[in-house]
Amino acid sequence: MSHQTRTNNWVDGLRGIAALVVVTYHLCSSFANWLNSPATQENGEVFFFQYPFLRLVVAGRLAVALFFIITGYVNSFYSFKQIRAGDHTLVLSKLSRNTITRVGKLVVPTNIAIFFSWLVCQLDGYRVAKQVDSSWIRVVAAGRGPTFSRAILGLYRNLVLFWHGGTSPYDPVYWTIPFFLKGSMLVYLTLMATTFTRPKFTKWLLIFLYCFAWSGGQALMETNVYAGMFLAELNADYGAQAPSMMPWPISVLMMLGGLFLASFPDENPTWVPWSRALNSLAQYIVPTGGEINRYVVSFGTTLFVFGVFFSRQGRQILSHPFMNFLGRISFPIYLLHDTLIRTILSWLIYRQSIFQKGLSPTDHEGKPMWFERGGTLTFAIAMPLFYIILIYIAHLWTIYVDPPCGRLVLWFSKQAFGEDDDSALMNKEKLEGILKT
Repeated sequence: MSHQTRTNNWVDGLRGIAALVVVTYHLCSSFANWLNSPATQENGEVFFFQYPFLRLVVAGRLAVALFFIITGYVNSFYSFKQIRAGDHTLVLSKLSRNTITRVGKLVVPTNIAIFFSWLVCQLDGYRVAKQVDSSWIRVVAAGRGPTFSRAILGLYRNLVLFWHGGTSPYDPVYWTIPFFLKGSMLVYLTLMATTFTRPKFTKWLLIFLYCFAWSGGQALMETNVYAGMFLAELNADYGAQAPSMMPWPISVLMMLGGLFLASFPDENPTWVPWSRALNSLAQYIVPTGGEINRYVVSFGTTLFVFGVFFSRQGRQILSHPFMNFLGRISFPIYLLHDTLIRTILSWLIYRQSIFQKGLSPTDHEGKPMWFERGGTLTFAIAMPLFYIILIYIAHLWTIYVDPPCGRLVLWFSKQAFGEDDDSALMNKEKLEGILKT
């Protein structure tokens, strides 16, 4: 549905944060991947954005954890409220419908974006990206199919087989999307199992499932999804009164502590004292073979979100219209940003080198050469332009692409459940924004 009809809320604000962090993380991976470490070398110099909190600009795993927590929250939010109201039959009916529609809401727009990226690739739109001095951009820039049939086969693999393994050569950053779908199915399965259970039992069951997932090495998806569901269960109890249930200093400490943990670096955590201490402590609570960074960041993100839930000021900040605007275009931002990095941004950053060397630069021995990035002024001009273009195109996506996708999913749902089946419920859901990804 159109994002204009949705009321401002703090969850959309979290989506906005997650979307921005994903973009900044990939930009830093492209042009300043040394920020993934907490220092330039072991016990070496620490730059400004390598300090705790400040390094959240490269906290890509925080963004992923946020998206999974939101998945658990929004997909169980209304079900828990209806369970409280005693509408158990209605909950089961909605679970049946949501299981179908959720697949469409993720698959249809994602496959459209994959097709667009494939088309850009076959038109040689990633030619510059494959020759730049940024190794990250080169790795994610796919080459054209050598023949038309091979190109079509590549498209088929992306539109179909991608949903099995999560690997997309045309857009490797989409690897999380099949997990979002699996996370939604996990929510619906858990809701089906707890539809008739008492609220107290449901809470303890979610805590058990969180601990079980933690011990099983599932810090990527399952722990975060269960945390989001537990938050939705608390919301069914307290709702808008949640901030009054906890003193504000405690909620602030939860948010700050969570963001500190989420600052845990992706690489070389033993290089500085603060991350070395966290790494040593995590050895005792992370199961053998578990990815320490993933566990620490996921737990920190969960702590931050729960702090926001119990903070009136935190909710107000995240409910700001601009934050909500970003949240409502967060999925298009996620789908489109990497394609724009490999095309428009690459041309903006490397244009001077392209004009000097031509599109196929070689050295005196005939070996290919990389395009060299521009200087500080180039980045100062290119980065704001990139963000403006990205946000504008993502906004256009919500106007011209999302509505047809929504109509297609709605049509399929009607075919599956009948024209008149729960039509009033569907209309109500559309108004409340449930159909929004």
